[in-house]
Amino acid sequence: MKQLFVILVLFFSFNTGAVGAISVLFVNPSVEGEPFWTKVQKIMEVSAAQQHVNLDVIYGEGNRYIQLAELKKYLKYRATPDYVVLLNYPGGAEQSMKLLEGFGVKFITLEQTIVAQEREAIGQPQQIYKNWLGEIYHDNFNAGKQLAEALITKAKEQNFTPQVVAINGHYGSESDRRSAGLIEYLTQHNLELNQTVYASWSKLEAMTKTEKLIQRYPNMNVIWTASDLMALGAYTAIKDKKQPFLIGGFDWLSDSLLLIKQKKLTASVGGHYLMGGWALTTLVDYHNGHSFWQNNTKIEIDLAVITQDNINQYDYLIDITDWSFLDFKQLSLLDTKQSKYRFDVAQLTKDTLQNAN
Repeated sequence: MKQLFVILVLFFSFNTGAVGAISVLFVNPSVEGEPFWTKVQKIMEVSAAQQHVNLDVIYGEGNRYIQLAELKKYLKYRATPDYVVLLNYPGGAEQSMKLLEGFGVKFITLEQTIVAQEREAIGQPQQIYKNWLGEIYHDNFNAGKQLAEALITKAKEQNFTPQVVAINGHYGSESDRRSAGLIEYLTQHNLELNQTVYASWSKLEAMTKTEKLIQRYPNMNVIWTASDLMALGAYTAIKDKKQPFLIGGFDWLSDSLLLIKQKKLTASVGGHYLMGGWALTTLVDYHNGHSFWQNNTKIEIDLAVITQDNINQYDYLIDITDWSFLDFKQLSLLDTKQSKYRFDVAQLTKDTLQNAN
């Protein structure tokens, strides 16, 4: 009889623990293996393991129609998750949000990708779509200015007049806000932008566009790009040229950081691959009764710039495969008197990590 009692206790204890874990679906907007979003996903997996979250992943494959179809299929045929974390594609936000509302799933969006009339249609979090808890994003405009400043500052240090071209991602809010920051910085410093071209976030296309830009502007020496993949494409196009080029991008990809350390690329803006892990922390807090998402609808984070001057603070990120050193539980607001999250990409500098330990 005692043995039966123990078995029953263990059985119910196990099941209670299972109920306590929350389930989250991450809608990876890209293809499996793409460098930046793979890093976002891996860091989310670390955050999930630390906070007892059952994390599932589907892929949008870089296409709003595919993403919506995959999300529909998941919600129709799989167990409905407690929460969803996703990035809204321009032109597909309303459909995704209506779908999630219909299934009664609460969700957080990453990055501010929706503007103009479509933004008016979806409103603000918790306004039209009540299950939209909030959004976690960075200021792409300011980030674009940060990258411009890093490139122009280096040009002045090397005593040459900046001749600037820009390689943008696509005709969309994220790209356009970044390039708007570039234009603002150039205008403030009485500098001109020779031309902006679009390379659809593609390394190969950026390489091809750079080759054409060199023919059109033989004196160009500063190449501002909206992503590290496109920066790598631009570098591939100019690496055998004798004239100096300063190239920068976004995302802190390992290959880019290595080239910055080798003084072949100039700068990369990033740190935002932490945002998915942070999103899980807020969802665990919300699930356990914290009021942050009841009182707030957004978390805006600042990005950081890695350059040839500060790469030694970040060079361990070049070869990193294990992100378990990140402690997402310590960022929780549960059992604290804090009302705001302290999410900061500076947590990744060597000095910060050493002080934390």
